[in-house]
Amino acid sequence: MQNRRAFTLLELLVVVSIIAIISGLALAAFSKTRSVAQGAYCANSLRQLGAATQMYLTENNHVFFSYSQAAPGGKLWYFGFESSASLGMAEGSRTIDVTRAPIYPYVLNVGGVEVCPAFPYGQTIWKEKYKGASWGYGFNTYLSNINSLTIVHPAQVIVFGDCAQVNTFQAPASVKNPMVEEFYILDSSSLTVHFRHGTLANMLFLDGHVEGLPMYPGTRDTRIPSANIGRFSPAGSMTYLF
Repeated sequence: MQNRRAFTLLELLVVVSIIAIISGLALAAFSKTRSVAQGAYCANSLRQLGAATQMYLTENNHVFFSYSQAAPGGKLWYFGFESSASLGMAEGSRTIDVTRAPIYPYVLNVGGVEVCPAFPYGQTIWKEKYKGASWGYGFNTYLSNINSLTIVHPAQVIVFGDCAQVNTFQAPASVKNPMVEEFYILDSSSLTVHFRHGTLANMLFLDGHVEGLPMYPGTRDTRIPSANIGRFSPAGSMTYLF
């Protein structure tokens, strides 16, 4: 009978180590591929949002919609209507009627706009603002009620982009339990740009192109460093905003 040589302990450890290395490389490659796919999906949604916005501008004398305004029975945000009853509810219980958004008919015409798949919905750091996922993009508030034709360099002005904020002041969030929520403002002072595509945040510019911008050094919100929320320009800067 032929004797079969068994693995030595050293050989077994080498094999296990090689398998672990290969598995780690495969996982890293998968994560990178998923991140690229999510970024592309998000960019496509922003382009559709850009097309819808251009249609709205064309039919409304090239004047942008308001970021928010009082309306009978509640408040009209640019992304939907919220009733007075909802405004008084706890975070996570509020509701938004997206069908009454100023740009809703135009969004339908371009096939709809999906929520960004890279937003941490369902994770422990996510805090619901409305019931479920609602809107993960922020609007350049300086464009509210502005005539788009007055903007000299549309390729340098952001309209919408990846947005979020760290909440420490509304339950279940607290100072000791900071959480990430959807947010809707891009301005010159707030830490609301969400760099959720690796190190980049997708931004839609007025000319229709989408560009991934990096975080400006020193602007990271340190309450949840891993959330990658900060700014694409220093505080007080109007770069990309007007």
